[in-house]
Amino acid sequence: MKIVLVVTALLLSSALLPAQANEEREHRRPPSFTELDSNSDGELSRDEVKGPLLEDFDQFDSDGSGTLAEDELPEPKRKRERN
Repeated sequence: MKIVLVVTALLLSSALLPAQANEEREHRRPPSFTELDSNSDGELSRDEVKGPLLEDFDQFDSDGSGTLAEDELPEPKRKRERN
């Protein structure tokens, strides 16, 4: 009987994990320019960014300065409203 309860509890908890992960992802927002600008110089260097922004750094660096100004960053993508 105990083993049935343990197995049931494990199955139920594992079913809730994907829902929790999705909920956390939905509430996560991208960091602001100020949060990324760790040395507060008003520009982002390669050392201050990571992920997709770092991968596309040269594409966003429209003036070729080697740093990103706030106006060079793309607008954040808006999530579609759910019906």
